Amino acid sequence: MTISKKMSILALYLLITQITSVYAEEIEMPPPPVYTAGAVVLMDAATGLVLYESEGNTPMYPASITKVMTALVVLEHVHDLTERIEFCDYAIFSFNRNSSHISMDVGETLSIYEALHALMLESANEVSIALALHIAGGVEEFADLMNRRAASVGAANTNFVNPSGLPARGHVTTAYDMSLIMREAVRNTIFRNIISTVRFDIPPTERQPETRHLLNTNQQIRPSVFYNPDVVGGKTGWTTPAGNTLVTFAQNDKGRGLITTVLQGDGSRAYDDTTLLLNYGFALPMENVAVFDSTTYSLSIPVMQEIGGNDTEIGRVRLASDTDLNFELPMDWSNSWLRYELSVPETLNAPIFESTAVGRVAVYVQNIRVGEVPLFAKDSILAYTPPTYETYTSSALYKYYSTEKAPFSLFTGWFAFLNNEYVLTLAVPLALSLSSLLFALVAILTRNRRRIRRILRDNRNKYTRYPHYRYK
Repeated sequence: MTISKKMSILALYLLITQITSVYAEEIEMPPPPVYTAGAVVLMDAATGLVLYESEGNTPMYPASITKVMTALVVLEHVHDLTERIEFCDYAIFSFNRNSSHISMDVGETLSIYEALHALMLESANEVSIALALHIAGGVEEFADLMNRRAASVGAANTNFVNPSGLPARGHVTTAYDMSLIMREAVRNTIFRNIISTVRFDIPPTERQPETRHLLNTNQQIRPSVFYNPDVVGGKTGWTTPAGNTLVTFAQNDKGRGLITTVLQGDGSRAYDDTTLLLNYGFALPMENVAVFDSTTYSLSIPVMQEIGGNDTEIGRVRLASDTDLNFELPMDWSNSWLRYELSVPETLNAPIFESTAVGRVAVYVQNIRVGEVPLFAKDSILAYTPPTYETYTSSALYKYYSTEKAPFSLFTGWFAFLNNEYVLTLAVPLALSLSSLLFALVAILTRNRRRIRRILRDNRNKYTRYPHYRYK
């Protein structure tokens, strides 16, 4: 791991540790729900945050809640809901007639809008097959579209084999994956209107002279002991290997949306489990958390430049962001829910200018990407220009003499050797200095020649008269 990566991880760790959920007084949380199903998930519809789960990632049979994905794929591949589909032998007789159906006949047609109501309200299996044939030309081809769409929302443990949800080898999903699929589906206004419909009438067709009255199988949206005013709609399911399954979208009077998924439910207790999960979710105290605080984030990366054929670090640039990211979290959240994914190069090439976008930080809550913030350079680092040197150090005098603008030779003939840098800068000045010194000495001697002569004469006479004086 490079030093840059280590510094990045350290910076992110410091950012996480500065986000805290410690309060002066203890938070009173609602008691966890008590349920009988084999797997349950409670998800915030707006954010995808899992508020409660048990066996949420365990693959199980989905039964007819599969039709949520069937309806979503149909709505995303059809632009005209008045378009009619025709029912063939395969659509009507390729499944067990003891399962859910609305008694369609060969050659009979329905509009896609009518077919979607039959699919979601009465869970009609022949309608699911007819829709698959109309959209993709075959059940396997349509199942491939379903699986691709499931993967696009993060349903990694889901594999659909048919559009109906009838038992088949390998046809499995998880409570978490179905919650993700339902969360995606309720974003579609038409889908949301369909699942909230209590009753729908299909007018007479080519083979049916009477009106078909469809009643929603979800007892939480129609008058019953399981009625829940917060439930917008959902999809029920049941097969022997799957048990009772139920996926639900609910919204309270404050506009907060929740999604619940119940797998391997025990009969009507699937409704009770759903209500308990919704009550728990709506009672959870929430707070607005700054999951990314730009004031606490700091990071620097090296700036490189090629100098002399080698990449050389010429400085480090600080990275920062001017964006904060807030997210609604339960008040008992912990830092372990947060994850940051840094996307910046290990090095940058000069020049780097202030405010240049150089990367980003993606923020995840419970592995759900909730947003990202850009990173900008806080400083400018210009390219380094190394100084240039000549092959020798020339004196100003020699440069003057050798300049191309006024070329000439100071000495010619026998003295041409004096046209040299060192002669011009050292020997000539030294000769001139010695000449000046000699001239000054001659001048001094000339000016004092009489005095010097008298002193010399007197000394000579003194030694002549008194020869023994020199020995004293």
